[in-house]
Formats: sequence, structure tokens, C-alpha cells
Amino acid sequence: MEYLKPFSADTQAAFFNAEAEMIRFGERAARLPHAEFLKNTLLAIDAVFAIRMAHDVSLPPVSLIVLSSVAEWKYENDVERCLATTRSMLRLPEEMSEATIEALHYMQALEWVSRISKPGFAASPETIVRLNEILLYGINSEEHGHSFWKTYLPYKKGSVPLEIPREIKALCDFCNGDYFSPLGQASVIHHAFERIVPFDSMIDRTGLLFAFMPMFRRGLFANELMVPICWGASLEREYRRTLKDASRKELTSESHKVYKEQWAAYNARNTSMGVVIANMFLSKVSKLRENWRSCGLKIPANSAIDKLLDLFLAIPQLATRHAASCIGKSYGATNEAMHQLVRAGIVKEVAIDNRERVFVCEQSAALIADFVESLEKMGEVAAEPGE
Repeated sequence: MEYLKPFSADTQAAFFNAEAEMIRFGERAARLPHAEFLKNTLLAIDAVFAIRMAHDVSLPPVSLIVLSSVAEWKYENDVERCLATTRSMLRLPEEMSEATIEALHYMQALEWVSRISKPGFAASPETIVRLNEILLYGINSEEHGHSFWKTYLPYKKGSVPLEIPREIKALCDFCNGDYFSPLGQASVIHHAFERIVPFDSMIDRTGLLFAFMPMFRRGLFANELMVPICWGASLEREYRRTLKDASRKELTSESHKVYKEQWAAYNARNTSMGVVIANMFLSKVSKLRENWRSCGLKIPANSAIDKLLDLFLAIPQLATRHAASCIGKSYGATNEAMHQLVRAGIVKEVAIDNRERVFVCEQSAALIADFVESLEKMGEVAAEPGE
């Protein structure tokens, strides 16, 4: 099988180093009592930069976090309906709606991948079709029947259309084994997916998330905490496009080998940067948590206020019923804890309409927004000529 051709020693070393960093990140995160609530927060940061790879738009991460959580809690994961209902509340402009929906579908698809990719799981062509459908339509959409492309795309040639099902089956067989290191296996999968071009839309994101499957299955994402790998990818969009396009060109076997190595080294580098970003974010969140817990509040262990203090680190805007469902406490206990946080100045109560009030934590919202903005600025500086 062509997928089993080895990488160079340098590339393999880069994989192992990146994987070691991911394992250390997972071990650190597992010790944090608030880590259980940060999953979607990290997903949203990754989604911001996944969208930036394709569109020149900066999405507000806090809005993605709130929309994702509210859609799951209140709208049966219907992110379109959730956005239509809450756009004015979140001050999201109409022109951002399409990109916001794409980002929310990306978050749903990545969460789905993390949930199914357990030891013993076997991917199939149907898995890939389902993943593509979620990216296009969302987790609960009834839009089905979208399948592998049956003609050559005019702008992305790819494999012979009649051969796509067989090639995808072979790629799934490779995905289900334990070849190379997990990151090395993921790199091969993504590179091969770009060569095959099995769909006419969402090719890149489908291949990216499919490549994550062996990384989840083989334990690189502890507690399903995602490091924002797309941040590094968004820094090198043009280089990444060159590598993707090269995978479809009629090159010599030696040229393909070179591009495959470059793609692998690029993935290892982005993964390492993603771990650095995730650790930076956890450090900032932990510092804010310490500040809150040193302001004189009475915080019994495992109480509603104990849980809320950690929940607001991850979701800066919550209705009482929503918060109660997240922390597993009664409405009465959650409501009393909310008002304790209001009195402490950690959150404020805001009227949304005549029927509902929410509690907003401006400190955590600012922390998340400022962190993503700093990453965007780092990317802009890196992209300047001469840098």
C-alpha cells in the first residue's frame, strides 16, 4: 500500500516531539478542575481560524461559544435557528451569518469526530460521507444523499471518479490501523484525501477532520480537549495551498515524495504551535479563576457557585436554566449562586427581552476575545513582507 512508505527520520522525530507535547498538554489539562467546561471554548478558537483559512473574515469567538452551547441546550443543535433568534442579542452583523454557520457546523463535526473515534471504532466510506454532510448542513440536518463526486471537477482534477469509492475504502482501511505515529498517520490521510478529491465542496475540512480520527482514537486528545491546530494553518495559507495543489499534479514519484514530506513537516509544526496556543490559553484562564476565588466568596466544594465560577470561564453568557443544565444543579440553587456572583461583581444581569434575562461575564468574554485578537495580530505580523 502506497500509504505505508516511510517518512524521513527528521519528519518522524518532528511527529514524536509534537505528540509528546500533546500528551503533556493533556496531562496538565486533566488536573484542572475547570477543564471539563473548556472543550467548546477551544473548539471555537480552532473554528475561528478554520474559517480564516478559507475566508478573509474574523469571527467573534465568544459569539460562537454562546451560539454553540445555546443551540445544543435549547434548539436541538439547530444552529441556523439559534443564530436567527439570538443574532441581535450577540450583535452579529448579517454579513457574518454564512461564515458563522460554517464555523458552527465545523464545531459540530469536530465534536462528532471526537465522540465516535474511540478504541475499536472502524471508519468506513459512510463515515466520510456523514462527516461531509455535517460540515455542509449541521449535525441534525435531514439533508442526505450527498455522496462522492462522479465527474472530474474543472478546477481540482482528483482521482478518476469511478475509482473514488475504492480509493476511499483503502484510505479507511489505513485509517483503522495503527501505522506510523498517530500524527504521521493523520498526515498521510489528509495528504491522500486532498489527492483523491472525493467531494465537490468542503473537501479540505472533511479531509482535515477525517485525519483527526486516528489522533482521537489513539489517545492524543486527552479528555477530548482540542488544540487549535488551524491557527498555525491560517498563518501559512498560501504555502498550504501550494502543498494541496501539488498533491493533484502529475509529478514524478520523487517530486510527490518531496511534497509528502513537506506536508508532513508542516502538519507537525502546526500541531506543536497548537499545543503552545492551548497552553497559553489555559494559563490565562487559570489566572482569572484564581482572581475570582480570592475575592472573599464562600465557595463550598461542588456547590452551584463552585461550578458556576468554572462554567463562566468557558461560556461568558448564560441564562439560569441553561447554567443549571450545564452544572447539574437545581434552578433554585443556580439562581441563588448567580446573584451571589452579581453581588461580587463577577457577572451582571442583563435583560434580553420581556421574557428572559441572562447573566454576562465581561471578564471572561474579554479574555477570550483579546486572546483570539492577539493570535490574529501575530498572524498578520508573520504574513508581512520581510518577516
